[in-house]
Amino acid sequence: MLKRIFAASLLVISCSSNAGAIKFGFNQQHYSPYVIHDDNFTSQSGIVFDMSMAIAEEAGFVAKLISLPRKRIEGFLVEGKIDAQCHTNPSWYQHPDLVWSEALYRDSDVVISNHNFASLNEFFDSKGFKLGTVLGYKYPEIAPYFASGNIKRFNSTTSKGSFARFIRGELDGFVTSLTEANYLVQLKRFNVLEINKNQIYCSFSPKLKEEKRKRLLSAAETLKMNGEFERILAKYIKQE
Repeated sequence: MLKRIFAASLLVISCSSNAGAIKFGFNQQHYSPYVIHDDNFTSQSGIVFDMSMAIAEEAGFVAKLISLPRKRIEGFLVEGKIDAQCHTNPSWYQHPDLVWSEALYRDSDVVISNHNFASLNEFFDSKGFKLGTVLGYKYPEIAPYFASGNIKRFNSTTSKGSFARFIRGELDGFVTSLTEANYLVQLKRFNVLEINKNQIYCSFSPKLKEEKRKRLLSAAETLKMNGEFERILAKYIKQE
């Protein structure tokens, strides 16, 4: 069954048919607004899709987007099974040979709750706070408080799942990215506590030909400078 699911997840989408191909991986746990699916669970659009396709097109390539389990992405990059991944951060991957773009945009992690925490320390000092998290994700800022028992971790497969459990009253709050939070909820209804400031980058396989990599790096820099990434974000992030 797992093999069938994995095979079905290797979705390939091309944005052109007359240029070289670049294989962009993306996390199959991503939901809206990073990756937006249709009723058949076919990935159609979203921030990760649009930015990957824009970079490929600017560089004169085809973008092939491949859905992968999160834990396989770094290995696929290192082995050259994919060429790039454009929603990541150097602190999330360990291999020294990966090549990195400049930061594309910032995406903080936040805790959403009904508690009026005045500071992070007040949140960390909570006793038995039931926090919704995403299965397999690491939260370095919160990890010591999971270990101490001050904060109780409750995993869901996506932030959307954590939000649903929070609304049902099963959780005291949940942690997600600010981008997802803006898409999922009306933030003015809740307390929003920022726990970090992540910069989001593209990472490139060390096996990708240097000429192709330089074109992609240049394209990413051009799109950042001309405001294209900001326009893509504005398509999906609700303005309160």
